[in-house]
Amino acid sequence: MNQIEFDKVYGRYPKGYGKTSTLQRIRKNFTPKYLKNKIYETIPILNWLPKYDFKNNFFRDLIGGCTVGIMHVPQGMAYATLAGVEPIYGLYSSFFASLIYMFFGTSRHISIGTFAVASMMVGGVRFRLIPESIDSVSTHSAADKILGTNSTMYPGISNTYEVMTLLSTLTFGVGIVQLLMGIFRLSFLTTYMSDALIAGYTTATAAHVLISQLNKVIGVKLPRYNGNGMLFFMLRDIIMAIPNANIMAVAISAFGLTFLYIGKEYINPFVKKRSPVPIPFELLLVIFGIIFSTLLNVNEKYHISIVNTIPQGFPEPHLPDISLLPKLIPDCISIAIICYIFVVSLGKLFAKKHGYKIDPTQELFALGFMEIFSSFLPVYPAGAALSRSSVCEASGVKTQFYTIFTSILLLIVILWLGPLLEPLPMCILSCIVIISLKSLFLQVKQLPRLWKVSKFDFAVWVIACVSTICTTVTLGLLISFIVVLLTVVLQQQWPKFVTYGTDENFEAFYPFKSYEKLIEIPHGAKLFKFEGPLHFANSVKFVDTLLHLISESDTELLEVKADCEIDKEVSVKQKNIILDCSAMVFIDSMGFEALLEVTKTAKKHNIALIFAAFPSSVLAVFDNADFYKDFPKENIFPSVHHAVQYLKDGN
Repeated sequence: MNQIEFDKVYGRYPKGYGKTSTLQRIRKNFTPKYLKNKIYETIPILNWLPKYDFKNNFFRDLIGGCTVGIMHVPQGMAYATLAGVEPIYGLYSSFFASLIYMFFGTSRHISIGTFAVASMMVGGVRFRLIPESIDSVSTHSAADKILGTNSTMYPGISNTYEVMTLLSTLTFGVGIVQLLMGIFRLSFLTTYMSDALIAGYTTATAAHVLISQLNKVIGVKLPRYNGNGMLFFMLRDIIMAIPNANIMAVAISAFGLTFLYIGKEYINPFVKKRSPVPIPFELLLVIFGIIFSTLLNVNEKYHISIVNTIPQGFPEPHLPDISLLPKLIPDCISIAIICYIFVVSLGKLFAKKHGYKIDPTQELFALGFMEIFSSFLPVYPAGAALSRSSVCEASGVKTQFYTIFTSILLLIVILWLGPLLEPLPMCILSCIVIISLKSLFLQVKQLPRLWKVSKFDFAVWVIACVSTICTTVTLGLLISFIVVLLTVVLQQQWPKFVTYGTDENFEAFYPFKSYEKLIEIPHGAKLFKFEGPLHFANSVKFVDTLLHLISESDTELLEVKADCEIDKEVSVKQKNIILDCSAMVFIDSMGFEALLEVTKTAKKHNIALIFAAFPSSVLAVFDNADFYKDFPKENIFPSVHHAVQYLKDGN
């Protein structure tokens, strides 16, 4: 039974069946019910909050929220220094971002706020455009020169205000990018950010973060570099500064790193067996650091940098400086993508574990609204942190309602407890950042497995890592993305022709290279499978390979040498060639021309070229394009089994 007979027997729908007009779709989408559903989809809290199960969920959300809130305080302050701003702004960023996400997000378990990778990227922007450290006070001239502003027009405005205006504008731009991606349904683009790319890129970013924190660990002030090779210049300066290291800072850092490592790697796994709530070692280290710094007055006696002044309360809202956006477009795009990838990847991980689904497109809207609304305050872009999200899920959180308790704890710190954090040594915050990078560096363990599974993925991992280390985090992401696209193109450009055999009953078809006892297709036919879509990039190779088979049909044994690989020496002295087209999920215009060319050539050589198992989407395109005017439909069969049965019956 060929495709024509199959269509008649089973009643193939006519061309255009089931399509609705634009007017019908508009009428359908503007009903009150549809609009109500769209509102509930856009603001998911309206759906789950009225159904909230206080009896079963409240206590777990309370415990989890307080646990995550305790982690937010030291991590928010530490990541703020990584972003090049005062520690309090990390708390602002975490507070507003997590609170806004609660209304729009679809993940129940991720912890929104500051995290290392985005903070590093933000710091790169901050120090590129205003290249002074947060300890410097004379910063207006550099900012004016680079940003094109005149500080004399704004007497009394501090450098911190200028920096936060820049980063708030960056946050606004990131939100706009994410919102546009959501509107145009561009979440699919991030599927090209493969796991190998993300792992290699984040490992390299962790190296950037680590090197940027080492000067604080040894207690020296060093210049910040930007541009290609910045990591190596920073590492050189750190090595040269070792003789001038502050011994007290080194001692405090050594204690802090040891304390956190032992606590997180040995004590907390033991505690986890008995309690879902881990011991907050970061907070304990902060408390110990404050007490030690206050008792010994380390700032004055040992010249160790401390957090210093932390204002109480919230700053006044202000509008982002839209004039800065053109200078920030590449950074907005790269940071928007990275924040989204972390949110979606962690969200999918926990959703799969707990049996629910997240909406990737809605996550774009959630992040876009979160960044845009919070940008009217002095914040910088936020996303999902791996360590906090893992603790959040492990502590038994059930819904995003836990954010209420996290926000209350952050609010208490911002309004009343901030001054207590002022004596904290900056090297303590660097220790917290460095220990948080462990999981990122451990991604190196993926390389042996990637080498065995996919050489392409291995190459992507290595190139993403090396390019990001040697350049900048923004340029490294661009290079990594281009490499992934190239690997997709290369794999599509050189698909394989695989020779198939069958069993005694002619029901199962497998590659000869996988089984030694398979038999040939009856009547001297050969069965090949083209493993990929047929399009402009590989249509020439497709034609060359098939024409080579057809034109050499008088040869007893043929080894095809073409860029499309054939996995086995094949005898082509036969009158029938069956081509399994089940993998041709897409065929473009050049693919159509390729099919016509090989069919005509086969006919000249008196060889029947039989096509089997075209996907229904391709058959629909054949119908729409009137392809059968030039292409014999009787040579198409609904499956390989139908084609083989046709030959077996003596046709």
